[in-house]
Amino acid sequence: MPTTVLIVEDEPDLVHVMQLTLTRAGFAVVAAATGAAGRTMAAEHEVDVVVMDRGLPDMDGLEATALLRGDGYDGAVIVVSGHVGGDHVAASLEAGADQVLAKPFKLAELVELVHHVVAPVAEVG
Repeated sequence: MPTTVLIVEDEPDLVHVMQLTLTRAGFAVVAAATGAAGRTMAAEHEVDVVVMDRGLPDMDGLEATALLRGDGYDGAVIVVSGHVGGDHVAASLEAGADQVLAKPFKLAELVELVHHVVAPVAEVG
């Protein structure tokens, strides 16, 4: 059974290209346009990775991430955002994100990051 990725993003064109790219990379993909819909999708589907936009129409993506974690979601969360800088990364991690991907990004970076959070490389030491 393929790894399932939930894209929570309100920009339809971006959802389309991310969905197409991740599907071609071998992932099953579901999508939601709001934080509330993302929470519902995560509860109804066996989601392995959530790709969470920071700027959602109903709530900040960091709030949605924290709510997902509060709901008991323990899969990986990648926050995607046009915000940059250490403060943004720290806030994302504090909200429960595992990784942060800055917009604009290359689709290959998204695929690589999803692979990374699904099968983290064991540290040698």
